[in-house]
Parts: sequence; structure tokens; C-alpha cells
Amino acid sequence: MKSTGKSPLRAGGLRKAAALAVGLPLILSSLAAGPASAAPDGQGAGNASSATSDSQFKDGRYIVVLAGPAAAAYEGGAAGLGATKPQQGRKLDAASPNFKAYDAHLRNQQRDVAAAQGVTPAKQYTAALNGFTAELTATQAVALSKDSRVLVVAPDVENKPDYTTTDFLKLTGPDGVWATQLGGEANAGKGVVVGVIDSGYAPDNPFLQGEALKPLQGAALVGVPYRTGDGKIAMLKADGTTFEGECQKGQGTGAAFDGSLCNSKVIGARYFADSFLQYVPPENRAPEEQISPVDVGSHGTHTATTAAGNANIEQVIDGASFGTSSGIAPAAKVSVYKVCWEDTNPDTGGCYSSASVEAVDAAIKDGVDVLNYSISGNNNSTTDPVALAFLNAAAAGIFVSASAGNSGPTASTVNHASPWLTTVAASTFPSDLQGTVKVSDGSLYRGASIMKSEVADKTVVLAAAAAATGAANPNLCGPGTLDATKVAGKVVVCDRGVVSRTAKSQEVLDKGGVGMILVNLTSSSEDADNHVIPTVHVNAPKSLELKSKLEANPALTVSLVKGDLTGLPPAPAPQIAGFSSRGPTLASGGDLLKPDISAPGVNVLAGVSTIGNHGDQFGFMSGTSMAAPHIAGFGALVLGKQPKWTPAMVKSAMMTTAYPLVNADGSPNTDPFQGGAGHVDSTRVLDPGLVYDSGIQDWLGFLNGQGVETGTPQAGSIAARDLNLPSIALGSLVGEVQVKRKLTALVPGMYRPEVNMPGFNVTVEPNALNFAKVGQTREVIVTIRNVSAPVGKFSTGSLTWKGPRTVTSPVAIRPVDAQIAPSFSFSSATGSGSGTMELVSGSDSPIAVGVEGLAPLSQTAITKTPGGYAPTNDAHNALLQVKVPAGATFCPPGHPGAVQRRRLGHGGLRTERLGRPDPHPGGDGVGQ
Repeated sequence: MKSTGKSPLRAGGLRKAAALAVGLPLILSSLAAGPASAAPDGQGAGNASSATSDSQFKDGRYIVVLAGPAAAAYEGGAAGLGATKPQQGRKLDAASPNFKAYDAHLRNQQRDVAAAQGVTPAKQYTAALNGFTAELTATQAVALSKDSRVLVVAPDVENKPDYTTTDFLKLTGPDGVWATQLGGEANAGKGVVVGVIDSGYAPDNPFLQGEALKPLQGAALVGVPYRTGDGKIAMLKADGTTFEGECQKGQGTGAAFDGSLCNSKVIGARYFADSFLQYVPPENRAPEEQISPVDVGSHGTHTATTAAGNANIEQVIDGASFGTSSGIAPAAKVSVYKVCWEDTNPDTGGCYSSASVEAVDAAIKDGVDVLNYSISGNNNSTTDPVALAFLNAAAAGIFVSASAGNSGPTASTVNHASPWLTTVAASTFPSDLQGTVKVSDGSLYRGASIMKSEVADKTVVLAAAAAATGAANPNLCGPGTLDATKVAGKVVVCDRGVVSRTAKSQEVLDKGGVGMILVNLTSSSEDADNHVIPTVHVNAPKSLELKSKLEANPALTVSLVKGDLTGLPPAPAPQIAGFSSRGPTLASGGDLLKPDISAPGVNVLAGVSTIGNHGDQFGFMSGTSMAAPHIAGFGALVLGKQPKWTPAMVKSAMMTTAYPLVNADGSPNTDPFQGGAGHVDSTRVLDPGLVYDSGIQDWLGFLNGQGVETGTPQAGSIAARDLNLPSIALGSLVGEVQVKRKLTALVPGMYRPEVNMPGFNVTVEPNALNFAKVGQTREVIVTIRNVSAPVGKFSTGSLTWKGPRTVTSPVAIRPVDAQIAPSFSFSSATGSGSGTMELVSGSDSPIAVGVEGLAPLSQTAITKTPGGYAPTNDAHNALLQVKVPAGATFCPPGHPGAVQRRRLGHGGLRTERLGRPDPHPGGDGVGQ
């Protein structure tokens, strides 16, 4: 499952002014002997649409977002239309007269906008977004993008899912958080509904079992669901409002799901299949896929059971017990929103953004308290349609946890930059799921394993040396790549990557092998998959040492045995996972810090679907997809205890009480671009002392400050660095900069600031905050100036308030030599002339600058017909030679780090962004 398209938003970038240069485009560059750095002004720098041109729109399905507020954020102002935004601690009331009137108003407005271009909306949204989906020609998309009433025109793209911990998190036992702070596991998340936007759920999984639902008898009780008169499912929640969900009947291949399988645990189950059914013909759909809320690939079951699975469920895999476990918030209820679909073509299917928007819209109306979104997104914008839908979900009081992505350790790959989301990185936790490779020379190598039997003193062969005739990349042990005559009776060493990990061991078994050593070529996760033969998964650099040794001496034999026999101390934990996507985010000029926090995401054991797992109901998965539902579960725990807290308060409590991750040597890892504020701390999250709160007016002000015309000028304009977040980031520090924050007391008393930012002069005013009562808010100004920190790179540290509680925020600052406007233009009738641009210097020394420009345009007319690719000139393909002058500077097309391909097909020349596969049961691609 992967993204197969760009998102060309409104030309010029969400109605943000775009410069058009008549002469050469100007790029500020340093000509000084020592490298100088310059950065554009952070205002608006993160909007991916800023360079969108009309030619980037193609015929297809689009999401069109209008500029006015959605119902979840509408605070009144239009004649005859009362406010629909819920009050703090309440949820959107979709049955209220105000909502119905505003809903009708938005729908009429959307139809008017669409009709102006001869378009009929396919779906309309009013709660999470003010927008609609429709099939558009390129001409219609361009015209809508230029309509003053339209905010965003974005293709309906496909995204991918991103892939016990309760003891490690100190939740269990008589001294655990469930018992000491929440009244026991029966109350852990009681009265809270966790919505899971994913691939559905397994109705037969023990983690999701419950009692049959009955009509209400007497007064409604908090946390006790019941059937309504019209067949829906309702529950009085901890915040005093009522959830009302639906158990949606399946259709076609999913008709067996008749709507009766919801219960006292799963109180809502919906699916959103329109795009999948439209774009993927029946012959290309996975045979197992069901058009219903039922999960096939297990991703949704795993995330749902991690967040809110039932307590004390024994987990058995292939007859072996792995003990009992629970979801993070076992008393919370689950509402399922299936948006991810399986098919037989990696270029289609997936998790469509239109389905995600529709799911968020439904979840707001249903009344969930928490949403988990373990699905990928972009890494350079805060304003794609799904992010905007989540903005309105947060405005409606819903805490949203989103996975950071699995493209680490590469920098600036973190997804979900929007500040109203909590973006979660993946980390390790201690595990006894290990095996040992015993080499006949006496050396021992440990790795992840759940092998049921052992292998003794067998000949070993590297997969590359056991290739079948004509096999490509045999080192990966893909299906059909090994030669049985070279493998039979041996242990095979297979490289990780590309091919499903369990498919590798299946290939070894099919060719007569008796065991597998799976080696990471770079440091990444060690995964305890359920392999068909004894397997040990060894991480780099030890894996490379082992592989080299076995290659150099074919006479060596190996044994694969259970447990860690190396005698080495356990690996320090929690460490950031190698695959976890890193910051800094490319959105908002680096003035937002992402990810926000980390949680367990390596070898997480939870529920899976029997459909795609040979009958197993439990399995191990790794990925930030597994980390995000931990944080969603903690959100449910917090809101069960403090139902009036805002999503921003929940996020702040988690971040400011987190503890540091560790490096491989056990030393503290304080790099916020790896794990955000650190690892979630269950023992402190309910008692943070102070919080950094924010809401819809702050977020709209932030968007206004980014150059987005939100239609709410009354929200003002807030620079990204001044958004009231529990972290501070400055992507371009020039001279002296002031950053504003507001703190709200939950525990009154005197708090004093402590700053740890080597190389900077940082002052905080006032230098003490004395809170007299709960709820009192105080403003502070943090003044930052570079003294000796390196220029052009981020330095990191922290700001801590010490008093009755300790409240810590991560800080990341990048000093630069100069700051310029993100765009500059001047016009000339003759093609020559000059203009003046403003530059703010961050240095007392002169800064040398130079001018670079694009080479003159060269065009070649080509006429071809659709056909297969071939690297030659023929009826379907063309080869063009481009001469590049010596010394020319190369400006790569597209986004830095993106892999692109260009191909001539039925739609002409197009550029596609290639995604990376994310983990699935036994899958691979994490960090490789």
C-alpha cells in the first residue's frame, strides 16, 4: 500500500501569494570561503502547494475543500446560523437545530461551487471538512483551484498503514497505574470511545469480544452501551455526552457481516469503500477482502487491540502461550472505521484520503473521544485534506494520535506535521523473545526469535550462493529464487528487505532448508515473526560480522537455539527504532517540532485477523503504526479520568512528563528529532502540574500566519514558533528572536525556569511563575540568541519549569547566517533590469551572495503511442540527450529524498512519487 500521487493543492499555495519572476529565478547562495547558510522566512514555507501549476492537475477524483469553517469549528457569525462548535468538554451535536441548519447551508454552498464548473459532488462533508469529493477533469480542477471560495483542490490519493507492553509501561499489578491512579483495570478508560481509522477489525478476536447489546433499561450508565430504538448503539460517556454509532452491514463479499456482531466492546463498525470499489476492479481485489468492517490484513485489529483491547487475554501462537496481556485502556470502547483495503496490485488499493476524510467526519458525528490514525501522510504540509479534517476533529474535542512513519533513520521523513495532532515515534522495550546463532568456532550471535524447535550443527549457505538459475536478487530469498540442490538440509542466510520476512523462510523451507538466519544490512528492528522454520533475526552490525565470517569459511556449521546464550547484558531500552521516521519536519520552515513523543513499536504482540494469519488470533508487528495506538490508549486513560481536558492538554501532559530514550550504549538520547519529548511515562501523565493549552482559534491563527486564507480573519495571525505547543522549534534563528508561550496551572505554586541550550543565550521572562489557583494562565516570553552554536544545523536542548511538579519541553534551534523572503520577483519589459530584496543578517560579518538560475528551456516535439517501456527509440518510447555544461549546479526535481519515475502512458507524461512498503504481518520494508 503506498501513495501513488502528488497532491497539487490550490495553485499558488492555498491562495497564498506566489511570486512570478520575469527574469532568472534567484537563489541565495554563499560564496564565502566558510559555508554560510540562509533559510527562507518560516511563514508559509511548509505548504507543499506553493509551487503548484495548472499543468499538475490531471483528470481524476479530487477532494475540494471550501474556505469556510466546518461545523466542528463554526463559532457563529453568518446571518441566521447559530454556532455549532462544541463547548470545551463537549462533543459535536449532529442532531441539534444549529447543526442541521449549518449542515444544509454548507451543502448548498458546496453544490453551488461545484455547479459553477458543471460538477456534481460524489460525497459531501460538513463536520470534519467543509468540502466534497468529485470526479474532475483537469480543466475543472484548475478552475476550482482559482475559485475564491475554494481553499484546497487535492487528488484523492492512496496512503499506507505505518506497522506485552503493559508491564513495561507500568500499567499492571497492584502498584501499576491502573490500580493506583485509575481504580483498577475495569475503570481504565471507562466511559471513553477510541475510534480506529484503519483496515477494520476481527469480530472473533478475544481482545474485542463483549456481551450482546440490549435496549436501555432505566437510566443510562457511564460506560454501558445499549441498543437504541432505531437499532443503533449508544453509550453515555465520561464527559456527559452520548456516543451513537452504527454496526454497518457488509455488501458483496462482505455480506456475511450482517450488523449483529458489534457488542459491548466494539460499539461502532463502519467502512468506506467507494474509492476502492471505483478504482480497483473485482479481479484485482484480494480474494480474501470483504466489503464490510471485517479486517483481512490484521493492521486494524492490531492497532485497535493495542489501544483498547480487553484485559487479561491469553495470547497463543501455534500452540505456544505468550502469557496474558491487555490493551492500554482495557475499559474503553472501540469504534471501527475501515478505510484500508487489500488487493493484488501494489500500485492500487490502500487507504484513500477521501475515505479517511469521510471516516473522520463520521467519527465526529458519532462522538468518539480519541482517534488513532496509523496511516502514512506527507512530510511537508499541515494542510492536506486529512490534516484539515483532523483539525476539526480536535476542535470538536477529539484527541488524535498519528504514526510518525517508517522511513527512518533518514532525516526529515516524519509524517503528520500538523500541530493539532500528536505524532508518535516508535521505540523498543525489553524482550525475552530471542534466539542464538551458535557457530562451530565458538562465537555466538543473538537475535529475535520465537522458534518452536531448534537446529543443531548444520551446514550453512549464503542465499546469494544458492541462487536458482536466472534468479534476480537471490540474497533476498524471494519466492522461486533459491536452488533446492544447494539449500536442502542447510541453514540459509537471507538478507532483509523488499520481500516479506515470512515469505523468505517459506522459500527456504520449500527448497528443503532447515533453518534461516535473517540479517539486517543496516541497523533496524529485530522482528519475532512466526516463521515456518527455526529462524533468528540478527541486527547490524553483528549481522554483518556473522555474514562475513560464514562467507569466508564454508566449513563452519551453525546451530539455532532458543534464548540468549551470549551472556551479554540486555540491550538498553527504550531505544528509538531504526525505522522510525525522523525530524526535522519540512513544514512551516522548521518552526514546528516533530515527532511529539515515542511509545513501544517494535515486536508488539496484539490481536490479528485469522483470515490473513493462517488461523492465528495473535501476532507480532513492528512500526510506528504500533506506537501510535499506545498513545491513543493513553489518551483514553487520561480522558476517562479528566474528561474535560482538551486534546492539547492531553498532548501537553504526555510530552512534558516524558522521560528520555537511551542510545545503544545506554546513555540518554535527548534528540527530539528522533523521539520527540521522549518516552511516554504512565506514572506521571495524569499529574503534569502545568499544561500548554491551545484550541481552534490558535490553530486558525497559525494557518492564517502560514498564508492560508481560512475565512476566519478574526483568529488573527500567529507565527508557527508562537503557537502554544509543549515544544519550541526555530528553523531559522537570525539575531535575537522572542518566542511566546502560555502555561495553565493544574497544580498551583511557584515554578521557575531552567534552560539547557549550550551555545545559546536564553532568557525567560518572567523568571518565576506563581500560580495561586488551578486554571490560572500566565504568559512568558523566551528570548533566544546564538552565542557559539554551529550555524546551519540544529542544536537541541530543553526548557524545564520546576516547582510542585517538573514540566519539561524539548527545544530545537537552527542558527543561520541570513534569512530571506520565501519568494522575490520583479518585472521587466525588456527582459533585463534589477530589483531589491530584503535580507536579514544573522552575522556581524559581510555575507557574500551569488545568483543562480535555471538553464534555458529546451523543447522537443514527440509523438508516441501508448505501449510497454523499453530503453530505446520506438513507437512508444523516446530517448533524449541533454547536455549539461561543466560546473552547472543541479536542482533535483520534486521533493528532496523522493524517488521519482517518469513514464509515458495513456495519460501522457506523468511523474509519480514512489512510496515505501510498510510493515504487515510477516512483512518487510521497515527502514530498508
